[in-house]
Order: sequence, then structure tokens, then C-alpha cells
Amino acid sequence: MVEGKNMAVSKYVAPIGMVIIAVVAFAIGLYASPLIFPAKEPPKAPEDPVWARVSNSSRIIVATEPGWPPYEFLNATGGVVGFEIELMEMIADELNLTVEWRTNIPFDSIIPAVEAMDVDLGVSGFSVYIDRLEVIQYTMPHSITEGQVIMLQSRANALGITTLTSLANLTQLGLKCAAQSGTTQADELSEVAPGSLRIYTDYLLALDDMKRGAIDAVYAETPITSNWIFEAEQHGEPPIIVVYRRPYYPVAFVARKDADTLVAKINGVLAEKIIATAKLDQLKQKWKC
Repeated sequence: MVEGKNMAVSKYVAPIGMVIIAVVAFAIGLYASPLIFPAKEPPKAPEDPVWARVSNSSRIIVATEPGWPPYEFLNATGGVVGFEIELMEMIADELNLTVEWRTNIPFDSIIPAVEAMDVDLGVSGFSVYIDRLEVIQYTMPHSITEGQVIMLQSRANALGITTLTSLANLTQLGLKCAAQSGTTQADELSEVAPGSLRIYTDYLLALDDMKRGAIDAVYAETPITSNWIFEAEQHGEPPIIVVYRRPYYPVAFVARKDADTLVAKINGVLAEKIIATAKLDQLKQKWKC
């Protein structure tokens, strides 16, 4: 009888022992696995290469075309001044950065320069235009403008024009209307009134051609058009009038698509230090924006 019991016990001991061994092995495996197969670190957010360069040098390289008063233009001594120039300098001061202005880049080359990291930022009256989002990102807008077609009053009177109801009227009336290469205005006219569009590399050249009668009109936006009208009045030149207007785009700075840190820092300063403290409003009053 005793021998039978021992056999019965041994019958169950082997499976139980195997279970205990398996449990111990599993526990050892749980303990040892991080040592054998270290856990993967969570992926790091991609670094902003533009901010890395800017923060290392404490300098930000900014491209602007100084032919867009009062946003940016050259003063009597050749220095670049204007609303956006001063606004960018204020932001840079808050970030403990020095601005290095690049004023020799044509407007339609600024975005490619930003993409290529030839410059860190584009500050040149850029409309927040959806097509541009394929290649760049915008900072928080600082202004909203109005699109305007302007003409010499004498030319408008001669043609019996008081108000245009759409850009398509330009083609219907056989008018030659200028816009600068790379602008939203040029894109609009190429779609709505391609026969009227005259492309210029510089809006100031277009304005001069309008004044001498080589073209009929210029399509741009406030506050630049307002500045041109005011300047003509101040200098005793033939008066300029607005014959078409429409709500237009917000205006912001442009940065590389991966410049997230730079854009976030600019937006933080713009929102907290400049907009919330009424400094932006004061700046607009100063520059008649």
C-alpha cells in the first residue's frame, strides 16, 4: 500500500515541478529581458534646424524687399525701415537676437531662400496664401489688408470708370493692369484677367509706368496702395484713386516648414509681448498701417 501511494505521489510531482520551473523561468525572463533587449526610447521630436542655427549664433537672417512702404522701404541714407522692420526688431529684442537684414533678394526669390536656409525668415508683406503652405509655414498674422486696383484719376475719368465690380472688368474694358511677380495679386489676375496682366519684378516700377501712362492700373493691397495715394498727394503729383477693392488676406512672416521652434517663439512674443500690450496698435499708428 505504501509503495502504491509513493507511485501516486510521484505521478503528480513531475507535472507540478514542471509548472514551478516554467513560472520561475518566466519570472527570470521578465527581470532579465530589459537587460538583454533594452526598451526602445520614445522617438524624439525632430529638431528645428533653423532655430538651432539662430540660437547658436544669437543672430537671425531676415530677407525683405524694401519696395513696399510703409511695411519696408529704404530711407534717405539707404537704411531699411518700416512697420514690419520695426516689428521684427521688437520680436528679436525679446528673443535676445540680432537681426541681419538681407535686402538684395527679389520678392519672388525670398520663399526659395527660406526653403534653402539661405535666410532664416521672410518678412516682406507676405499674404497668408494657402498655396504657399505646400513649401513654407507662416507665423501668427499681424495684419489684415484690403486688395485694391488703383488708377490715375485722369485716366479713370477719360474712360468713364468710377468703380469696377470685379477683376474681370479689367479684361472687359481692355485695361493693362500690373502686379509684381510672385504676389497673390499676380496669381489672381492670371486666373481672372490674364489678358490684362502685366508682370513686373518691382511694384515701384509698375507705379512709375502707371504714372507715365504705359499701363492703366496697378493691383496691390493696403496699406501700400494707401501710401502711394498719400505720397502722390503730398508731392503734388496727379491724384490716384481706388477703382476696385475687396477684403484681402492676413499678413505674416514666412519660415521653413520644419522651423517649428522658431515660429513658436515668434508667435509667443507677438501674442504676449506685442499684441496683448497694445504695442502692435501703436506701431500701426506710427506707420499709418
